[in-house]
Amino acid sequence: MPSFNEIKSYKDKEMRQYILAYLLIAVASIGLQAYLENGRALSIDSLFQMAMTDILVGAISILVVVLNEMWSDQAKIRLVYWKLPSNSVFTDIGDGKSNSDGYDISKAKEIYTHLSDASANKQTAEWNKLLRKCKEAGHGNVLDAQRMQLLTRDICMTTISLLILNVSAVIVLAFIQGNFCRAIMTLGLPIVYLAIMLIVTRVAANSRARRLVHLVIKNDVQDRDIREKKD
Repeated sequence: MPSFNEIKSYKDKEMRQYILAYLLIAVASIGLQAYLENGRALSIDSLFQMAMTDILVGAISILVVVLNEMWSDQAKIRLVYWKLPSNSVFTDIGDGKSNSDGYDISKAKEIYTHLSDASANKQTAEWNKLLRKCKEAGHGNVLDAQRMQLLTRDICMTTISLLILNVSAVIVLAFIQGNFCRAIMTLGLPIVYLAIMLIVTRVAANSRARRLVHLVIKNDVQDRDIREKKD
């Protein structure tokens, strides 16, 4: 079963690759824009502007790491999930709306009936207790699911941070160059790429979060069944 340090190492590696992919796309977009404007006869001024823009994009790749650390956990939840699936997990079980694949939904309703009307914060707090129990019990599927949930959340947040920084960079370039359309064209491709990735990563993050919630409930119900059979 992977440890916390292994999860963090895995996340860091994937995040570096994701930021590198953005950097390569941005540099390619800047070079393409310079070629379309000047062809093969690049002037010293054009080369200087391209180099300065590349430096700006490189700075963005560094600043995104800092910006990511500035987001609070609450802000991450609002931006990525709007609300956590665990906020209504026991209500959904009570209403029969929960994914019951792999466990007896009737048994789950009986176990968690006292939490079906609890507040969102209470339901998440109780679910977190179950998450800790599953990890202590050595359920590898839960730890793997949490790893993917955290990874997709952080990639989504990185995408949001990159979008904010790229829009800011367009404003800076428009001010320096005195041409807003040219600034948009220079960083247009990276912004379109990030907009698409925001949709993709947000869907993935929500899907992974729902899967984690489901696995925790599934393992808890199954563990209770095993203990009852032993007794």
